[in-house]
Amino acid sequence: MTNQGKNGIDIVLAESLKELSKTRPIDRITIKEITDKAGVIRPTFYNHFQDKYELLEWIVREELMEPAMPLFNNGMMREGITFIFTAIEKEKEFYMKAVRLEGQNSFKDMMMKTAKNIVLARMNVEAVKARVQYSWLTPELIAEYYGQMACTIAVRWIESGMRVPVNELVDVYIFMSEVSMVDYIK
Repeated sequence: MTNQGKNGIDIVLAESLKELSKTRPIDRITIKEITDKAGVIRPTFYNHFQDKYELLEWIVREELMEPAMPLFNNGMMREGITFIFTAIEKEKEFYMKAVRLEGQNSFKDMMMKTAKNIVLARMNVEAVKARVQYSWLTPELIAEYYGQMACTIAVRWIESGMRVPVNELVDVYIFMSEVSMVDYIK
């Protein structure tokens, strides 16, 4: 992406994509439709994003993950997770369409990558390196493992129509991240 961060054009393009997704599958929405709805010309879109999937990734990062980071950074895990799931629930129709994206631009992969980066950013890398006995068990692999777990729970929730209340989902997420598989087997 040529433009990092939030600005007015990014927000207008994101809102345009979300609005169009109410009537069409995201994979069928064109850049021209996004720019027409946003009231900008196509080159403006390409000054900010390579394609609509990069715009979708920006939405996930800027509207879900980044606002939750101050909570995570202050040790408020439950509140950060609650924020993310509440934000998804508020845009239910949009995320129910987004989760249907498959292939190289799948929403699941976007979520996993973003969750992995959040875990990695919060991880005490030196403490992990001091504890791990094997060079191949890197902080990146550990972050990917937990990012995958976080993504699986979120995607399953979205795919099921978000019928489980957010507070219950957060309880499950906290439980899944705090209890090891060894505890389940015992």
